[in-house]
Amino acid sequence: MDHEKLPVFDTVKLALRWGVFVVQRHWLIILIFAVALVAISFAQIAVVAQGQVQVPSVRLSLLSLADGVLLSVLSIVIALLTHNEVLRGAAGLNAQTLGWGAGRVVGYALDSLVLMLFGLLVMFPLLFAFMGVDSLFRQFVSPLMPEALIFVSVIGAWLAAVFVGVRLMLRLPSRALGRPIPWREAWRLGRGNSIRLFLANGLLFLALIGVALLLLAVQFLASMLGLADLSQETITVQSQVPIQGQWSFMANETFSLTGGSIPSVWGALLALLGNFLALAESVFFFALLSVSYAELKRIHQEPPALPRVDPRF
Repeated sequence: MDHEKLPVFDTVKLALRWGVFVVQRHWLIILIFAVALVAISFAQIAVVAQGQVQVPSVRLSLLSLADGVLLSVLSIVIALLTHNEVLRGAAGLNAQTLGWGAGRVVGYALDSLVLMLFGLLVMFPLLFAFMGVDSLFRQFVSPLMPEALIFVSVIGAWLAAVFVGVRLMLRLPSRALGRPIPWREAWRLGRGNSIRLFLANGLLFLALIGVALLLLAVQFLASMLGLADLSQETITVQSQVPIQGQWSFMANETFSLTGGSIPSVWGALLALLGNFLALAESVFFFALLSVSYAELKRIHQEPPALPRVDPRF
């Protein structure tokens, strides 16, 4: 029934339970992926330390490119695992989940790229319009107002892109199952529930902020106990910043330290923990997308895509 709406709180709660279930089932895969990312990060640090270069070298640029490509591929693999766990059943690193060859992974990557382009097509016209209004404001009000207007316009354009993206992203779970629905069908599936999809992603983001705060608390506690002196070395911990629920990028949080008293093992563990948590956080957003997709299919009276109503703990 089209008048039925997506239950925001129940959807987020079920997504959290599915996220925990998937992380518990596939923790070893996520850990191996995190180790691979840490290895590249430490290789980058070694290159910088060896050359003492201010301008990135060719090796450092290649390592940065490899890090980005590896992160993208690993994120897609985790997405395919999560979507299939929620919508189909037990999944693994096999042809049933990943498809034969690289077709399903490439297809998911291309769909994600199309989503980003859609977002840019929404953002840039709005930004140009806001810039025109800003130029008019500069002629009549104090300089402080235009600066505030620019900030509001950027946030507004980004929110508009998110608002559009949360509906189009409903194509991704079907792509993960190997039966992608048309973009028009994905848009229609979210009809009447755009705000609810937006709120669900926002609530999940707020819930996962606690994980980031926990990581910072662990780092601070380690410093207080003398396990690490956060004034003696440079370490980098990666954390995930969600964009439009599905899209995300890895942000490097660097602690500038100068002396070398932190054991390298401790730095490696911090980096590993940061990468593991970042990859695990992505599982929850993929789970939310899968649960939303299945619930909206049910609301529109289409064949159910959720064989199990809840993860088995």
